[in-house]
Amino acid sequence: MLAVAMPPAWASDINLVQCQEKPRSSHCLAYLEGAVDGALAMGALVQPQPMATSTLSERALKYRSGKRFKQANQAICEQQKPERDQLVLALDELVAAGSLNTQKDLQQALMALMACQ
Repeated sequence: MLAVAMPPAWASDINLVQCQEKPRSSHCLAYLEGAVDGALAMGALVQPQPMATSTLSERALKYRSGKRFKQANQAICEQQKPERDQLVLALDELVAAGSLNTQKDLQQALMALMACQ
């Protein structure tokens, strides 16, 4: 399974709350870019695994994710070429939809983006 490096929880929670308040702000996009950069750095070391669908939230993320999420995942799985901007926009879309409320949600979304489904 892909492990995603996260900054200290208290700092991350503040940034995530600010993202929820203004999903498409430059501050939010910068925060999501950092999360994506960390995931890409870790992903270079670990081969993506198929996404688990054992819990309700995992199934919901896999089957109800937005168009950008699916495009970003397809670029990783089919073309073996992660598109950083697509990954950031996919996460931003999830924030705007209210689907990323906790650090666990963010980490799960990053793992799902990096996992071939």
